[in-house]
Amino acid sequence: MANEKILIVDDDLDTLKLVGVMLQRKGYRILAANSGAKALAMVKESPPDLILLDVMMPDMDGFEVTRRLRADPETASIPILMFTAKSQVDDKLTGFDAGADDYLTKPAHPAELLARVKKLLAHAPAVASSHSPASPPPPPGWTIGVVGAKGGVGVTTIALSLGLMLHQETKESVVIAELRPGQGTMGLELGHPALGGLASLLGKSAAHITPQVVQDALVSYLPNVRLLLASYDPAETPKENIATMEAIVRHLRHMGKFIVLDLGPTLQPVTHKILPLCDEILLVIENYPHAIKIAKNIIDYLLMHGIGQGRMSGVLNNRTRSDVQLSWTEVQTRLGIPIATVIPPVPEIAYRAQKSGKPIILLQPHGLVASQMGRLVRAEIQKAT
Repeated sequence: MANEKILIVDDDLDTLKLVGVMLQRKGYRILAANSGAKALAMVKESPPDLILLDVMMPDMDGFEVTRRLRADPETASIPILMFTAKSQVDDKLTGFDAGADDYLTKPAHPAELLARVKKLLAHAPAVASSHSPASPPPPPGWTIGVVGAKGGVGVTTIALSLGLMLHQETKESVVIAELRPGQGTMGLELGHPALGGLASLLGKSAAHITPQVVQDALVSYLPNVRLLLASYDPAETPKENIATMEAIVRHLRHMGKFIVLDLGPTLQPVTHKILPLCDEILLVIENYPHAIKIAKNIIDYLLMHGIGQGRMSGVLNNRTRSDVQLSWTEVQTRLGIPIATVIPPVPEIAYRAQKSGKPIILLQPHGLVASQMGRLVRAEIQKAT
């Protein structure tokens, strides 16, 4: 007799009863939920071996339930069979894209439903069908999201320097992820040939993003420093997949003591999902009146949406002489967030760094840029501990 635990999620009580009784007679242990929110809570409390999921529910449809389950490492591997009256091809494609393992249209013959259930359980990962406690994932690392108030402010250079110096100061493991599909420059800065890591992940659905898949996409730069690199070839830019990007970040957070995310210039749709996962948000700003106005709008927008309160700082990247700029204290007052550090203009050194394929902080470890970045690094280390 079967002994696996199946969660049936459907707001139709007749379906819950009929399907539940049929599967119970075959020896399965049955749990039932009549809403998406209740299903998510039950899965957290007691993960089932398989989820039989309706699509059309009043509070949260089955597609969204699936996306949330796939984005959480603790529930990402649970098999999901969508069992619904929605029979259009587009509905099925949406279900599979959300992360469903199989899709069956109501009404279905009990024998077919049972066959689908048996097949999914037979091919489920061992962790999904085991009733022994799974070993917990490593605790999440301190995650820092770096975003530009506009383009061309040096977000990638600052994210890379921050990650490298965090490793230098602590000797802890660091992951630096360039989450900019088709716009990657980090590999170019380092002369690194492996540029397809992010594109390879974004070509998958969230359901197929596992810790091992993400690990395989990382490349080593220094001992205990790994990179997720984006290509600079726009032809390799996949269709935006917010659920997949969110799943990538959720796994990355468990892969190092410090995680630095290069989120590129300005806010993108995916940043609304990623920034809430960050322990700290760094907004890179140029010292021009218009740029400061843009930065202030971004800050106000994030705070209005409940993102970044008390965990947002500015990095002022100066590009011109200080006598034609506002002081950092005045910028701080105008923005309403602390300025964590000020990067001085060093165009000659930046050019040499680009030519050598070596970051500025490694080219001149005792220079002005390294000194100013050191202030930021020490502050982040203190917050993380």
